[in-house]
Amino acid sequence: MIMNWNRFQTIPVLFLLLAIAGPSFAQNTGGVFGPRVDEGHKLVQYRVTLDPDTDGWAQRLHYEESLNGDFMLRGVVQTRKTADSDMDFDYFQGELFWDFSEDGDAWQTGLRFDARIRGDDRPDQFGLNWMNHWNLANGITTRFLVLTVVQTGDNAVDGVILQTRGSLYRRFENGPLLGFELYNSYGTTEDIRDFDDQTHQLGPGGSFSLGGGRAFYANVLFGLTDASPDTELRLWLTARF
Repeated sequence: MIMNWNRFQTIPVLFLLLAIAGPSFAQNTGGVFGPRVDEGHKLVQYRVTLDPDTDGWAQRLHYEESLNGDFMLRGVVQTRKTADSDMDFDYFQGELFWDFSEDGDAWQTGLRFDARIRGDDRPDQFGLNWMNHWNLANGITTRFLVLTVVQTGDNAVDGVILQTRGSLYRRFENGPLLGFELYNSYGTTEDIRDFDDQTHQLGPGGSFSLGGGRAFYANVLFGLTDASPDTELRLWLTARF
């Protein structure tokens, strides 16, 4: 299958005009999401992340539904622990996935557009993510994401916030999906931080089926720099319809 190259020519232009998925390293509830969109797909997911060193935690709930085989919408609500409340509103985010690929392509790619409204008088965010997924041999898959964020409103940072994410997983026959994930936050185009001041996290994870379209995912992330949390424990519960 030959992909429409005209679509790929739009990627650099969109990255210059737009920006997405905001920084999530104060209790990282983010994931290494893929571009694939299946017609008829519906999913609800609950996520919780705990930092055992600070007792900080955040939780999010999202619902996603495909519009067709190319586009999917997702709505996300997140709360976090603050000095005022264990469940203080953190943000609401709307997301649009655009899958450029055909089913069965070894390399699948696409874009995700985000708009985030945040609480506590923090700046709102808009962005663009470039998603890539490769199907390798023996049930192995890998993903690589490029994420950019532009903030608006009071206290907005200058420039474009830059992040990358990656994963490597293997699905075992009639068994779990096991592997590793990597999260990187570099600063902005106006201020790329020194390495020790950047946020880099790496850790193992696994997804396990509970039957009936339900599954849970568990993951631990370890900080690789001084600015990163030492450890974060994460759990996701998923139901497909």
